[in-house]
Amino acid sequence: MRQVKLGDTVLYQPWSGEPRTATVEQIEVCKRGEKYGRVVNSCNIDLCNGTLILCDNRWCYFDQVKQIIKK
Repeated sequence: MRQVKLGDTVLYQPWSGEPRTATVEQIEVCKRGEKYGRVVNSCNIDLCNGTLILCDNRWCYFDQVKQIIKK
């Protein structure tokens, strides 16, 4: 089970390009395929669907996260 919280750094795979790292600024739990949902402070990304808003002005779905680097 992978628990992510605000301020954690994640390694994620964008739709195109090389894997990137960024800090999580916002977490939203939403329906599969949607971008906006309920804002939370932490979440188990293996048990639900959602998006991470990242510090590099990008966002990703939970299933694009390859690794969580705790702060």
